[in-house]
Parts: sequence; C-alpha cells; structure tokens
Amino acid sequence: MAQEDPLDTEIAAGHMLVDAGMAEQAIAHFRALVGRAPREARAHFALATALDALDRESEAIPVYAEAIRLRLTGELLARAYLGLGSSLAKGGRHDEAVDVLAAGSRRFPEHAPLRAFHALVSARAGKQPKPTVVALVEDLLEHHDMGPYTEALRRNLQALRKTLAK
Repeated sequence: MAQEDPLDTEIAAGHMLVDAGMAEQAIAHFRALVGRAPREARAHFALATALDALDRESEAIPVYAEAIRLRLTGELLARAYLGLGSSLAKGGRHDEAVDVLAAGSRRFPEHAPLRAFHALVSARAGKQPKPTVVALVEDLLEHHDMGPYTEALRRNLQALRKTLAK
C-alpha cells in the first residue's frame, strides 16, 4: 500500500475549505503551509490559485512566479503559467502576460487552455489580429476539453468579439 504524501493531504484540506466557501480560511491554511514548506512549489501554487479564485490577482502574481521558480512540474506548471499570465493580464500588465503565456505555450504546446489564453491576451495587447484569434479560440473550444477554463475562455472570447463590433 502506497503511503500518502502529507503535503498532498494538506493541499487537499485547503481545497476542501475553498469548496466549502471558506476562502479566507483556505488562504490562511495555504499561507501557513507555505510557511512550513517554503521550498515546496506545490504549496505556493495552491496558495496562488486560492488567491486567484478570490480575484486577488495582485497577491497571486508573485506566488505563481515563486511556484514556477521553485520548479513546479507537469500539469501544475502549465496551470501556473496560465494563472500567472491571466493574473498579469487582469492587472493590465499585458506585455508581461503575453511573455509568460508564450513561454508556457512553448513549454506545453499540447495544453489547449494555455494556448487559448495566450492568443486572447496577445489580441488584447494588439500583438495578434482579433478576428484570427476569435476563430482560433472558437476552434479550440469546439475541439478541446478546456476543463475548468471553459467559462473564463468563453467570457474572454465574448469580450474580444465586442471589441470587433465597435
């Protein structure tokens, strides 16, 4: 029988607090976890996602960056690039967001949500033609499972479409 990772247990407990609507307690839980395990990338990522879920992007940005710096791996790393880029964009830091999302897309070319957000932020920053991005993101949404990013992508796509109508 495999032994359970205590860090995974702590992270799961924090996510249970988020799911129960106890977001501030979850953030306190994750901050304490980061304090106990400051070199653990997964703890930083869990804190960043909890902050991001509460629209506290300015607080999430350095935490996402630290999770990446600490060498987060796999799907969590792809999600950290996406979270960092998205948070930067929401904060009006579009050029930085494009750079982060481009780096993530190069590292994870198969990660459709990351590619879709990269395209949308690039269009908002004036680096890609908006009609082309609309078509690309529509195609990605139609042919790929975007998981928890689906609704956010649809909202961003709708906002981009509105700028085309002006």
